[in-house]
Amino acid sequence: MKKIILSLALSGLLLSCNKSNDTTQKKTLVITSNSHAQEPSSIALQEIIDEYTKSNPEIKIDFIPGSSDYEETMKTKMATNSLPDIFATHGWSINRYKEYLEPLNDREWAQYVSPAIKPVITDTNEKFYVLPLDVDIVGLPYNLDVLEKAGVDPKTIKTTDDFLVALEKVKNIGVTPIYLGGKDSASIGNIYDWIAPGLIILTNDNPQGENLKNGIFDEKAWNITGEFIKTLKDNGYINRDALTGNDAARALGTGKAAFLFFGTSMIREGLTYNPDARMDFIALPTKERDQKSYFITGERLALGAWKDSPNKKEALDFLDYLAKPENISKMATANVLPTGLTNAKSDLGKFESSYDLGDKYQYVGFFDREYLPSGAWETLCSIGAGIISGQLTVEEASKKMKEDFDKLKNK
Repeated sequence: MKKIILSLALSGLLLSCNKSNDTTQKKTLVITSNSHAQEPSSIALQEIIDEYTKSNPEIKIDFIPGSSDYEETMKTKMATNSLPDIFATHGWSINRYKEYLEPLNDREWAQYVSPAIKPVITDTNEKFYVLPLDVDIVGLPYNLDVLEKAGVDPKTIKTTDDFLVALEKVKNIGVTPIYLGGKDSASIGNIYDWIAPGLIILTNDNPQGENLKNGIFDEKAWNITGEFIKTLKDNGYINRDALTGNDAARALGTGKAAFLFFGTSMIREGLTYNPDARMDFIALPTKERDQKSYFITGERLALGAWKDSPNKKEALDFLDYLAKPENISKMATANVLPTGLTNAKSDLGKFESSYDLGDKYQYVGFFDREYLPSGAWETLCSIGAGIISGQLTVEEASKKMKEDFDKLKNK
């Protein structure tokens, strides 16, 4: 009897040990994203994760969607070298996160990286560090119903002078030409980010691109950007509640505004307020007519693997799974953007032709990511708000920009 009891006890102990070993052997990956929980891309990514863990029960994945302080959180994690196994680089895979990421050139899917995104995510050694799920292509969203009423053909807007003429015509029919949402300061920063290339980079007269990349900030040249924002304000081309409003998608969709300095996702959101609205986007204008108008391209949702992750092999395996054409298609379709890999295709719906851009345009990266040091985005937002509120002159805004530029470039 004692032998039987001892045998049962040993069996239970072994079973307990086996269960313990099963638990310890299960790998847990942490994935973070800059997309908020309710965004279509977060929902799509969670669905892909669920499918992956079904087929790979030895892997557990904790997906943490983004929040408003995602950037600050990631800075803290970089400082302590305690990053997630996989994380979204929100446009900074090279200039901020490169030293923390595993190079991905040797992955099987690397051959399919889209030429529209490859220059943005590739360093001077021809290495890249993220899987681009889509390609962020930024133009100027507009409401065609408003523009037709104002007698404006959006396709004829090639220069900043053309743009200002169009804004005046919209103002004359009693509609707000540009809606800015100050509660989301991004739209104010976006004016700089989107217009600066056409004013001081893609220009025949004193282009500033190389200067900025070499750490040289010319206040006089920068004044051109501030003067443009002041012109918008002084001529009544922006909504009166630009520093407090938060209704951009509704304003565009319902015809209360003609243009937005927000991403093209606002078009999709605007349709929820008015499904019959005719909305699209155009290339951004340049100062000089002999320069092609341009689109901004960059990372919308790109994920990389932390090079020091204790689960690096598993992280890379998941990225390979995510890179399957059907998964890339699902992620890019969620953001209504072209795919980051050429062996996949997204469903762009009514915007299919809008993204068929061809070579008649120029393509540039996001201005703050290409030409300004990390952290300068907040300065763009604050000096833009200062000009709009009247608290800063153009010259004072340029001085503040130079001070922060010089301080941040040395960090």
